Amino acid sequence: MDKSGIISLCRELGCCDTCCLRYIGLKNPKFYTDVKNTLIKFQDSTANTDSVSSEDSTENSTIENQKEDANQTNKSEQSTENGHNSNHSMNNIESESIRTEVNLNDNDKSVDTNNDSNKENVATIEVSENSNDVESPPAKRPKLSVCSSCLGVLQEDMWNETLEMVKDVVERKGYECNTFGCALSSPIATILREKAIVLRICDKFPGFVESNVTALKEAWKWSFAAKMAASIDKTLDSGAVSPLLITLNYDYPDDLQELEILKTVAPKLFESRSKQRRRFTTEFTRRSVEQALENATLPSLLSAGGGLPLASAAAKCVSVVCTHNPVYLGGRYLKLSRNLPQSPWVLDGRRVLPTSVQEIIFKPLADIYKFTSEEAEQRLKFVAAGREDVDVRCLGEGRPFAIEITDPRRVLTTAELATACEEISKSGDVVVKSMVPVTRDDLTLLKEGEQTKTKTYEALCIKLGHSEFDNLPSDAPVRVTEADIKRINEFRNTPEGDAVKIKITQKTPIRVLHRRPLLTRTRGILALEAFAVPDHPRLVRVLVTTSAGTYVKEWAHGELRRSAPALSAALGPARLAALDVAAVALSWPPAAQ
Repeated sequence: MDKSGIISLCRELGCCDTCCLRYIGLKNPKFYTDVKNTLIKFQDSTANTDSVSSEDSTENSTIENQKEDANQTNKSEQSTENGHNSNHSMNNIESESIRTEVNLNDNDKSVDTNNDSNKENVATIEVSENSNDVESPPAKRPKLSVCSSCLGVLQEDMWNETLEMVKDVVERKGYECNTFGCALSSPIATILREKAIVLRICDKFPGFVESNVTALKEAWKWSFAAKMAASIDKTLDSGAVSPLLITLNYDYPDDLQELEILKTVAPKLFESRSKQRRRFTTEFTRRSVEQALENATLPSLLSAGGGLPLASAAAKCVSVVCTHNPVYLGGRYLKLSRNLPQSPWVLDGRRVLPTSVQEIIFKPLADIYKFTSEEAEQRLKFVAAGREDVDVRCLGEGRPFAIEITDPRRVLTTAELATACEEISKSGDVVVKSMVPVTRDDLTLLKEGEQTKTKTYEALCIKLGHSEFDNLPSDAPVRVTEADIKRINEFRNTPEGDAVKIKITQKTPIRVLHRRPLLTRTRGILALEAFAVPDHPRLVRVLVTTSAGTYVKEWAHGELRRSAPALSAALGPARLAALDVAAVALSWPPAAQ
């Protein structure tokens, strides 16, 4: 591959130094840390090779030319020669500004810098070569031309404002993270411009392979992101490894206008998209532009306008978005109150109860991160393996839960998590013994467990009247007998050995019909054991293990036969006096296994 020739063509087309390296296929990050010297080395190495190969053929011609020049001794020629030599020697002590004007839209690819009619389509490229041998006064800084390929995204002289913007955002958000990954959203017009340049290179150098071109975003990471790392005092890492991702979004004022030529290049594609506006709400997307250019040729692009107009302005970074990967915490909570919902209870826009399990757990975490109440509501998410009613306690080892913290400044330490648990438990209504870090994948286990787990309840029930089994006078005192206890413990409607002891059908309870569809569900009682309550003859304590989704309250009293068979089938008319969740059979959190 003629790298020197490709570089020269890229310069003629108005490419910046970094884009020149991209088009000759350099993919080693070290080349992009010092672009100017890398470019000089590649040009010099090619020039030296050409010089050696042509040395013999030009030696005699050079000697003859020198002799002929020596014979030209008139004063005016001698003066001109002296002036020329003087100017040549000054190249070693002063900077030389070379201006090359190139018509970017000329279809026959000829260069004409003298034609006034082409001046509007002419890009000016200025290259300075400075010598460090002799100190010289600083020259006036020339106006930088905008790269015809990257639109300034890769031009170092245009980075200062963007670097300051990134630094400001990172400092305001206060991330305590030593590494970062980065992402770039460049103007879509750069896709079209790159294709236009590649087709021109292929036309002049038939062996050129388009896939060898280094992607703009990769060159940006190796050049700009390296500078950004020094600016924000963090180490650049892969976005798949570092929890902190910094995304820069660039805007180019003529983006949509330049892309209009694609409707001529690929008319059928955009006609189809136009007819499906509900599906394709945006006319030009990265994907649609790439599709339009898949089969584009240089003649088709030139006939449509060339695809490489003079850039009206540089692309500008319009936003910097910093996000830290979510932090996930897992634990189990005990709920000791019979007047506390799991999540905020709001009815018709007004709170019914002042707090909830969720809010009690959130508060110390929000304090550590210094979240406002609004931020806590937006950035803290509570996930639990089911829920208990407001008047139901959750005892035993507690109910499994997880918390997702969106865009945290940092990961919490073990000591901070322990302190948070202590603060939660001081409420007296909720107890959390420990919280540990978990992963996003672990949340799947929690959600699946909500549908598959078994739960054990402790129900305190009161016998309201005599059952068909009592054979007692109607005015006899109502009490739970030993026969009642035995009948409850032995009750089953499935074959012996079946994992489910009692199969029940339940219609959606009346109390939740306002938020749940009316369905009839089959649920299972896996284990059932009853105990008499000393000194309370009408009370019976029942330990019942159920499949997920069983409405235990309705099972206890039958709810007008909407839940059958109910506890009343063995005990007689009964009502639930109190209910506790005694155990939730789910191995959680995974870190505690």
